[in-house]
Amino acid sequence: MTIQYFEDGDYALYDGLIFRRDKRKGYYLNAKTHKRLHVYVWEYHNGAVPEGCHVHHKDFDKRNNEIENLELLTAHEHLKLHGAALDDGERQRRRNNLSENARPKASEWHGSEDGHEWHRQHYERMKEKLHRTITLKCAYCCKAFEAVDNGKNKYCSNACNAAARRASGIDNEKRICVVCGKEYEVNRYAKSKTCSRSCANRLRWRGEGGTDS
Repeated sequence: MTIQYFEDGDYALYDGLIFRRDKRKGYYLNAKTHKRLHVYVWEYHNGAVPEGCHVHHKDFDKRNNEIENLELLTAHEHLKLHGAALDDGERQRRRNNLSENARPKASEWHGSEDGHEWHRQHYERMKEKLHRTITLKCAYCCKAFEAVDNGKNKYCSNACNAAARRASGIDNEKRICVVCGKEYEVNRYAKSKTCSRSCANRLRWRGEGGTDS
């Protein structure tokens, strides 16, 4: 069965159904089935499109909907393929559209009365979950504590959080002792100038002051 196009390609006839071309997106759509022509053609020959899959135009031409030009891809493969096919100009056009149109309109809506009402209703639906507390065990001191169930709370206090960070050494850096010249490791926020208490005392004896590691 072939596809018949008429009215300069604005309409297509297939399997007794009329599909109208969306001039903005380029796809042909049937108002009754709510299916695009290329999807309908593929399913006519192969059955329903499996979940998580898309029907792809091999030549990227949305006007060429013959079965020979259609293939089944996973959604990930399809999006990746079309993303790679975009030229630099189209990529920039999409970035501009996002920053100049989509984001400002979204910001405007969120600040509108409708937006505030949506957020209020969303909070009412979610507040029980948002504020639900559970008993956890501190990852540093092992003390039991109550906290909001958000998947982020690991420590019973800021003190334990800071102590765990210091113990991990994530903020450590290498320094050179100003007295003996030995390299040592210390927290980057520490004021230490010396590698040991002995070197710190020697620094003080010289009248320069000092903080040991």
